[in-house]
Amino acid sequence: MIKRVCLCAIIVLISCTTLQERAAIKECKFRLVSVRPYDFTFSSMKLDFDIRVENPNSVDAVLDKLVYTFYANDIDVFSGTTGKTINIPAKKSADFPTTITLEYTQVGQALAEAMKLRKAAYRVEARAYVSTILGEVSYPVSIELN
Repeated sequence: MIKRVCLCAIIVLISCTTLQERAAIKECKFRLVSVRPYDFTFSSMKLDFDIRVENPNSVDAVLDKLVYTFYANDIDVFSGTTGKTINIPAKKSADFPTTITLEYTQVGQALAEAMKLRKAAYRVEARAYVSTILGEVSYPVSIELN
């Protein structure tokens, strides 16, 4: 009986820590650090992005997945997702890579719209996903473009 109570207490403590680490991602700041194009074809190219996550929390933050879309003048230019869990230590930052395929037709649409409007407004909409014992939870995230 005592072993079961101890086991239950340990499970609850681990679950609380895991939940706290995953909830900490809400306070993190995301910023695009670098872009590297490669693998050019007639219709597309691949881009590697490095995104920096700054964790202001006193606990580690865990990001299970990030899904993002880049818009130019409200035109969806590209979308991407990260594929692995990222751990960001407390009061530190961590960079992680992500790769997308950029279709030239989408860039052409955005460029034509920018020329028509005589302006180019950019934004990234993103959601951070974390896994919990109750299922996957997502939070909206702002990614700064420098």
